[in-house]
Amino acid sequence: MSAKNPFDPLGVGAMSMEVWRAMMTSPGALLEAQAEFGRALTDVAARGASAASDTEPAGTPVVAPDPGDRRFSNPVWTTNPYFDALKQGYLLSVKAVLGSIDAAEGIDDATKRRVKFFAKQFTDAMSPTNVPWFNPDVLEETMRSGGANFRRGMENVLEDARNNEGRPALVDESAFEVGKNVATTPGNVVFRNELIELIQYAPTQEAIYARPLIIVPPWINKFYILDLQAANSFVKYATDAGRNTFVISWRNPDASLADLTWADYVKLGPLAAIRVASEIAASPDVDAIGYCIGGTLLSTALAYLARTDSKVVNTATFFAALVDFTDPGDVMAFLTGEALAFIEGQMAEKGVLSGRAMADTFSMLRANDLIWGVAVNRYLLGRDAPAFDLLYWNSDATRIPRAAHSYYLRQMYVENNLAKPDALEVDGVPIDLGRITLDTYCVATSEDHIAPWRSVYAMTRHFGGPTTFRLGASGHIAGIISPPQKKKAVWWGTPPGTANPPDPDAWLAAAPRHEGSWWPDWTAWLAQRSPAQIRSPEAPGSEHYPSLGDAPGTYVLER
Repeated sequence: MSAKNPFDPLGVGAMSMEVWRAMMTSPGALLEAQAEFGRALTDVAARGASAASDTEPAGTPVVAPDPGDRRFSNPVWTTNPYFDALKQGYLLSVKAVLGSIDAAEGIDDATKRRVKFFAKQFTDAMSPTNVPWFNPDVLEETMRSGGANFRRGMENVLEDARNNEGRPALVDESAFEVGKNVATTPGNVVFRNELIELIQYAPTQEAIYARPLIIVPPWINKFYILDLQAANSFVKYATDAGRNTFVISWRNPDASLADLTWADYVKLGPLAAIRVASEIAASPDVDAIGYCIGGTLLSTALAYLARTDSKVVNTATFFAALVDFTDPGDVMAFLTGEALAFIEGQMAEKGVLSGRAMADTFSMLRANDLIWGVAVNRYLLGRDAPAFDLLYWNSDATRIPRAAHSYYLRQMYVENNLAKPDALEVDGVPIDLGRITLDTYCVATSEDHIAPWRSVYAMTRHFGGPTTFRLGASGHIAGIISPPQKKKAVWWGTPPGTANPPDPDAWLAAAPRHEGSWWPDWTAWLAQRSPAQIRSPEAPGSEHYPSLGDAPGTYVLER
């Protein structure tokens, strides 16, 4: 199959047939896996029958859900022998399917991984928790409400068909408004070009550090993930710590910006922001933060500056950012040759990749939480979409220009050229991460599906200067948005100045566990590398860069 096949634009069928032929060519491993599955299933049935007849306790389960799998959290899945047998039978079936793919001989690991990813999508869809008469939560709610949950669920189906292109709504969007109850930290837009607005936030202290702080967020979503509510706003935390804080707000591009390149993003984004913030603060240099793809872009900008002997950045901090794409996780399932051709075909037609397409991709990386769990809540339990700020931000997707996104996918994910010295260039300047010798602080998160922490750790090998590495708990967002008052927050990190071994697991084995947020550790790290404080400015911007309006600006409002 090829990308021209409308029924298989990602080439999943072709990969699956390749694995199936390998199984049939060498069926020994498959037969052994089937036999093991049969024995385990028989054991589950026997234990379930014994428990149902009260002849003996069910004993230790044959198989159990992963610790983070919330589908089977209702106690009935364990206490009721019939539901317990159904659960274990399903989990054994999933294990057998994925194990058979692993056992296929003569298939490269990348193909196995991709086929397993899409097989997992199918098995997730087939979970008994998605069937109303097999889900104890649904049965309990049906008995409690007299079946009203199904009436409300049908109303939700119709509402989502009208307002959400048939997808189950993640969040009650009517509960939030940008600038009203999210993205509310006071500030001003002090610069605007065709791609960014630069926001300078109002100081909250009488004195601030003389060197400004520039934050480069991802443009795949909007910047206010760092400024959701006052209680979890990294922007507010930074200003409260005495930082003269500037944040890039990316434009939501349309087809008129289709030809913007990666180099354009470097120049119009971080390089422009660094220049403007330096002039406003009358500082020769800045401290910089890059989050996710914003961090990948910042690393490109730093390598460009290093090659041109421009010392305008003093320190750099990276949040869940990849510079080495050797193993970027499950997202590679979407980047086969067929899939890339399909994505680029869509972008050639529209000039951009739609925000909805990108959101769907990220949802599939956590399908049980972001697709099936939402559908069960909306349609089977009849519940309203929650009013949750993080989910509102997640639904506020952005478009991505054709040229920049194609470059990013092919040069970073497929070719991994950013990790290769001088393989890429910006305006004729070769990019070599090894020339980045400034102090860096890098944070990864232990359950990240988008930037796996061991891949983020590779940054410590590619940069030429000292890197302080920290590992936070949770995922790509929750592990970064970790304010000091957050309950149960933990992080791992070695003492300052400790060398980073090549192996990330060796680093983790030597890294003590710390209770609480890593934010204060970063604050202390940056303070040690900061000049004396000065009196806070009385007004935003400068004579040359006057305020263009209040934060959060206009670009963030584009849907």
